[in-house]
Amino acid sequence: MRPLWLASSSPRRKKMLLEAGLAPRLAPGSLDDDLLRFNRASVPSICLARAWFKALGSHQRLLESESPDPGDRGVLLAADTLCELAGAPLGKPRNEADALEMLHSLCGARHRTITAVALLDRATMDRSLWFDAAEVTIGTVPETELRRYVATDGWRGKSGGYNLEDRISDGWPVTCDGDPATVMGLPVRRLVPEVVQLLDRSQST
Repeated sequence: MRPLWLASSSPRRKKMLLEAGLAPRLAPGSLDDDLLRFNRASVPSICLARAWFKALGSHQRLLESESPDPGDRGVLLAADTLCELAGAPLGKPRNEADALEMLHSLCGARHRTITAVALLDRATMDRSLWFDAAEVTIGTVPETELRRYVATDGWRGKSGGYNLEDRISDGWPVTCDGDPATVMGLPVRRLVPEVVQLLDRSQST
């Protein structure tokens, strides 16, 4: 089978792929996605652009370290996740105060979480770009619980300041309409069959 490269250092995304029976090689790029700003762009468009920039950056870094004839360069996967509330994107909180403010805005409301995927066949440079979305509703969470959670630093590196699986496990009133894995960073239901098909494709096709 061809190699699968993951353009991310996220332990959660790697774990999700391993649980789906895939064994990615890590190839994180140097792009700080939160520094990218897109004026008047839709949230799905922002996610798609950032996923593609991640894929290209990681591909280029791999080329710099590979031999001229490394064999089949395999498939590279990049992804980007943002929460969308009332049409506006919510990225990763900058600090505790920002995390608390984000959670206040999400509690008692319904928001959408979007994960965009960029798949790059590094042998042919064929690409696949798409996104999946899930609707999440968070009910009322006591202020003391919000502050306790923020103090744990569990919000760090997470769009909207939370991880769906962890919040459900902690008993928060959370419901998800769609693929829960999309909220956690990879739309596994749609992604895995496409990745398997690409990995099974020979370089000559």
